[in-house]
Amino acid sequence: MKRDLNLESWKVFAAVARTGSITETSAELEMDAPSISRIVSGLEKSLGGISLFDRSSLPLTLTDNGRFALEYATKMITLHDQLVTGLAANTDAMSGVLRVGVPPALLQGFLMPFFVSFGRRYPEIQLEVSEYLGGIPIDFSYPAGSLDVVMSYGPDPTHSNFVQIRYGDAGFICCASPTYIARYGMPKTPEDLADHVGIRFKSPLRLGTVGQQLMRGSEHRAVRFKRDIVFSSALSAKSATLIGAGIAPDLGDLHCYRELAKGELIPVLRDWSYPRQACYIYTRPDLVKLKRVRTFIDEYRANVEPLLAECAEVIRNVME
Repeated sequence: MKRDLNLESWKVFAAVARTGSITETSAELEMDAPSISRIVSGLEKSLGGISLFDRSSLPLTLTDNGRFALEYATKMITLHDQLVTGLAANTDAMSGVLRVGVPPALLQGFLMPFFVSFGRRYPEIQLEVSEYLGGIPIDFSYPAGSLDVVMSYGPDPTHSNFVQIRYGDAGFICCASPTYIARYGMPKTPEDLADHVGIRFKSPLRLGTVGQQLMRGSEHRAVRFKRDIVFSSALSAKSATLIGAGIAPDLGDLHCYRELAKGELIPVLRDWSYPRQACYIYTRPDLVKLKRVRTFIDEYRANVEPLLAECAEVIRNVME
């Protein structure tokens, strides 16, 4: 079998490219690792013996040919999913698979009850919820098929054909625990952060200079700490801040407003801030005609918009 003519082979290749690991891909796709290795090797052989991955180190990285192949493989996978969806869709049916990508902290901190409730109200819909970390440009690719709806910051200027729905804004708070401030003192200026430990959250979801430069009017100041502790999870960064490990320069207001209201965290450098980021829902034009997609988007907004309003009011009171 020529692997390059087999769509499943390209899906396996795309999954390995995303994880950088045969082992992680094996767990994700519920396939044994030797099978995944054989599929990738067979794909390379059928393409004329080119190398798609640099195997000299871990995690696996794409070669130039691999990056070129991934661009078109992603398009093939997406187009195939759109074809199947379009042919099979009953636009008014509240049934079928609905694949949703959500930032992990939003999912774990706030949305789990919503997804459980949605599933109970519409038992004919098979919800598949994925933690989305891709950021901009939006990527609908997913191991079991392309995502139908993605939540992220935006807008995405690279995909003007996507349906992009703005449903709110997110801010970022420089804060620390009272315990840390009592022990190490309150910074008065951004330059004072150089005497403190920074709790950093790094993610492709973050846009622009969030966490890098604080602003006050027309002034901009770099954010530099004596040393950093870096997390890839917003919830882990918050936990470290709560136990007094350092100052978090840019905790998302939605993820810390309750702790600020209770005094478990306190604002630092109140006069300085970051630009707010717009919260967006993304889907594809061919999916908007599906009632289950429109219903999900409407109910998601009805659930989250009051939460964002509550957060904004609490933050305003705390900062005042």
